[in-house]
Amino acid sequence: MDELKANVAKNIAANRKRLNLTQLQLAEKLNYSDKAVSKWERAEAVPDVYILQRLAEIFGITVDELIGSPTDASEKSPAPKNRKVIISLLSVGLVWLIATVTFVALVWAGVEGRKWLAFLYAIPVSAIVGIVFSAMWGKRAGTTAIVSLLIWSIALAVLLTFPKTNVWLIFIIGIPLQALAVLWYFLKRNK
Repeated sequence: MDELKANVAKNIAANRKRLNLTQLQLAEKLNYSDKAVSKWERAEAVPDVYILQRLAEIFGITVDELIGSPTDASEKSPAPKNRKVIISLLSVGLVWLIATVTFVALVWAGVEGRKWLAFLYAIPVSAIVGIVFSAMWGKRAGTTAIVSLLIWSIALAVLLTFPKTNVWLIFIIGIPLQALAVLWYFLKRNK
């Protein structure tokens, strides 16, 4: 049992440092106190199975790696958070690539008019992609901000696509939608 405690202690400390997290930051991710994390890292206690699983997820490793013989944590892949950001950016980049290809195709086809709208429509589509990833990875503040971007970019796209005199009223619809998005954020935050 002492060897297990020592292995877990070294692996938690090494992986926490690899991710540049303080004990307090790691504790907050787990809804524990920094004192608990300190005890784990000093091999005075071992987290329960559920927390071991959560730690493994945070560190981007398996539970076996977390409880096994310590390895060099610097050899591990980048932090899961970085991978999530990269995946999100690649997805949004794909949206903008499609918008660029559409713009170029319209220019080559000799289409007259507002070809630049392809880029304008890429904004709400990017927001939808961002909402999907942000919701998947549990970032409420980010999701709320992206929902706001979606609301106002759709209103702008409608205004510039149909430049009639009363189309600006679409922005009035955006006001209660924005209020609902903010209220949703605070509702979810207080749960």
